[in-house]
Amino acid sequence: MMKKGRVFFGAVATLVILGVGCLVESKHSMGLATKTKSLLAAGLPGELKIAQSQDPCPRGPSVAPTKETRKIREEKFGFSFDIPTNYQTEKMQDNTLTISLYNPADIKLLECGKKNRLRGAGHGTLPVWVTVQPTTPETRLLPELSATTLRLENIRETTIAKQKAFVYSTKHSLDGAEIDKADTYLKASLLTPDQRNIVTIYTRNFGGKNIGSVEQKVFNTVISSFAFVI
Repeated sequence: MMKKGRVFFGAVATLVILGVGCLVESKHSMGLATKTKSLLAAGLPGELKIAQSQDPCPRGPSVAPTKETRKIREEKFGFSFDIPTNYQTEKMQDNTLTISLYNPADIKLLECGKKNRLRGAGHGTLPVWVTVQPTTPETRLLPELSATTLRLENIRETTIAKQKAFVYSTKHSLDGAEIDKADTYLKASLLTPDQRNIVTIYTRNFGGKNIGSVEQKVFNTVISSFAFVI
C-alpha cells in the first residue's frame, strides 16, 4: 500500500512539473484521475496547486474610450485620423504599413506577457488596425470568399475621406472552424486618391462573438475622422 501511495503522489507531482492544467483520463488512468480530483478538492500543498493555475495574462474587459481624442498623422501615405487619448499606437512599416491602436486592456496584457516572457501574448489583443498595402490588378475593395474568408455580412457602400469605400463584416477562420465559431471582423476598405494603395481599417472578436461595443466605437471614430492630407 505504501508503494502505491508513493507512485500515485509521484504521478501527481509529475503532472504539476509538466504544467498540466487538466486531468486526462485514459483506460490506464481512470482510477488515478478520480483519486487526483478527490485530492485537489480536499486541498493540496501550494506547489501542487500550480496544476490548476489559469492563463497568467488574461485580457480584461475593454476600457471605455475617452471622449477626448488626439490626431495620428501618417506622412508617407498622407493621411490622418483621430483616436481616444487613452489609446496607444504601435507602427510597423516597410513597403506596407500597419498601425495598431491598443486599448488600455491590450497594453496591460502585452506588458504582462513581456514580464512573464510569454510568446504570442499579442494574439489575445483586440486592437483597431489601420493598414496600407500596394494595389495590384486583382485588388478589390470587397474580398472574395475563400477557405479562410467564409462569409461577408452587412455590406454598406459609403464615403470615407472623400473616397468610395465599403464597410462590412467577415467571418474568418485559419483552422477550419465552423462558421458559427469563426472569428468576426469589422472592416472598412478604400483606395488612396492616387489608386496606388488600399487602406483597410478593421477590428475583430474571437470564436463567433460579435464585435465589442468599445472596439466598434473606436473603429467608428477612426473612419469618421479619416482624411487624406493634400
